[in-house]
Amino acid sequence: MRQPHPQRVRRGWRGPATAAVPNATTPLLRLLLLVPFLVAACGGGKGSGAGAAAGQKAAAAHTPQLVVFVFDRSGSIPDYKLELARQLTDQRIGQLTFGDRIAALEVLQLSLSEPPRRWSQPVPDAEFPGRNMARDSLSRVRFLKDASDYLRAFSDTAGRRSIAGTDLLSTLHDAASEVRAWPDDQATLYLFSDMMQANRQVNMESGPVPGPGWVAREAAAGKLPDLGGACVMVVGARTDTDLSQRVKAFWDAYFKATNAVLLDRNYTLRPVRLPEHPCQGAGGPA
Repeated sequence: MRQPHPQRVRRGWRGPATAAVPNATTPLLRLLLLVPFLVAACGGGKGSGAGAAAGQKAAAAHTPQLVVFVFDRSGSIPDYKLELARQLTDQRIGQLTFGDRIAALEVLQLSLSEPPRRWSQPVPDAEFPGRNMARDSLSRVRFLKDASDYLRAFSDTAGRRSIAGTDLLSTLHDAASEVRAWPDDQATLYLFSDMMQANRQVNMESGPVPGPGWVAREAAAGKLPDLGGACVMVVGARTDTDLSQRVKAFWDAYFKATNAVLLDRNYTLRPVRLPEHPCQGAGGPA
């Protein structure tokens, strides 16, 4: 599929026609009359220096965000949940700004030996940092629209009969590689899944949910990924049955062992929106 890329608007600024300026009979007079228009077009004028400085300060203070979307398209996920995942992804993408990064992964079926379906792109940097330029705004909006269109394939409801399993544990190794690649970014992992791991090693759908000892043994053997303090939000998991409570307890222990942050409030079934900073205010990433 086509990789989204920022579109660039046509360069060049056309100033006011000098023929419309009365009595502009000399080149010097024409230049003097055009000065106010040139200053306004370049962001000058009274207070503009302070405004530009404030914009540059805000841009410098922004910590780049890395948002990693993980999509579970297995047969246990109903179509409406994939549609919700698409809507929430679009909403969250629309909040990103210059220098932030988007990554998307489809959950692996059986093991890490499979080739991953993944995509990662940065929101293009502003050409004029700290200034409200139409060219930059258009570049950002067009990129985010392209990204949204491209990511629709990750929540596609068609062609799911051939999916043979749900290997979240292996997929999280790929997610961790995204987090490690951008250590200075504020990473948030959005998992669109019922969190029912189902492969040959661990099958929560037909077998027992591993207890806390399993996570401890895997961690001691160095088999768990390092998610480097990433904030985790789960979308699509139940907590209202005995089985779902055991599943949640497993993932609570797992994410703690992988150095991620999963708050109770971020283990959800059908949220109406994705918070921009799900762990903020509770000891997680700011």
